Amino acid sequence: MGKIVSAFGTVHAPQLFDRPPSEDPKQLDADIAAMRLIGKDLEESKPDAVIVIASDHLETFFLSSVPTFAILSGEYSHAEFSGRKYELKIHEPLTEDLLDKLIKAGFDLSYSQDAVLGHAFAAVYEWVIEQRKIPVVPIFVNAYLPPLPTAQRCAALGKAIAKVIASRPENVAIIASGGMSHYPGTWKYPKPAYDFDYWAIGQMEKGHLDSLINLTNEQLDEVGNTEMLSWTIMFGAIGNIKGELVTYQPTWHHGHAVMRFMPLKGIGPSKEGMGAPPDYKFEGGTSSTNTPCLRLTG
Repeated sequence: MGKIVSAFGTVHAPQLFDRPPSEDPKQLDADIAAMRLIGKDLEESKPDAVIVIASDHLETFFLSSVPTFAILSGEYSHAEFSGRKYELKIHEPLTEDLLDKLIKAGFDLSYSQDAVLGHAFAAVYEWVIEQRKIPVVPIFVNAYLPPLPTAQRCAALGKAIAKVIASRPENVAIIASGGMSHYPGTWKYPKPAYDFDYWAIGQMEKGHLDSLINLTNEQLDEVGNTEMLSWTIMFGAIGNIKGELVTYQPTWHHGHAVMRFMPLKGIGPSKEGMGAPPDYKFEGGTSSTNTPCLRLTG
């Protein structure tokens, strides 16, 4: 019987590759160090495969075809960014079984055998998986071109993924790539919602993952966190468990976060999470406690 042996959430900002002069190199170094740290945790958990869940920034899919969810199949996963190219072995038996069983479970997944992935995947390949010979299963979620899947639908997909894993022999790791607050291509780009990020970190550290799953896409968009949809797929797979913040870097345009959920190291709550209020107030009077509720069990 297969099981999920480790789970992590990580930043994937393009500045980690390009290192433009507008960035604080100490913040970028802290991000990369944190990603390499969870990479060691990943290795210690000895997975047979790594499911990498990430979004796209119009690098792979655009107006000709934008899947809501897609699985990358075939022999190898290819990714490119900033002059770097990656070719990682795909765990084909797990990939094919997920595609078959998830469609039978009512999830209309697209698939591709030749899509070239962008920096959301490349960052995980570069600094988390690094040179480890662990086969991957890349899963794409649309987080930028409306209509987007809801966080609740993403969590339901994650729960279905966990059910497939449990029916198989492999031990599996999950890495969710995305977030936190940022507004690419808009006037709000230099105004990240750090306060929301702190609230979200606090909820994750308490194991209140439902608080994020129950947010609407309008609320996630307001705080620049639609990329958290990749994290909510992971939440659905692992259930309501506590997380640990490895690093949070509030850059001038982006909240960079790296968190571990499995295995925990007992480091306790972060200063960011401890200082966050129990509820977050959105514009228009809505809050994190008056949205439609989905109870997550796992």
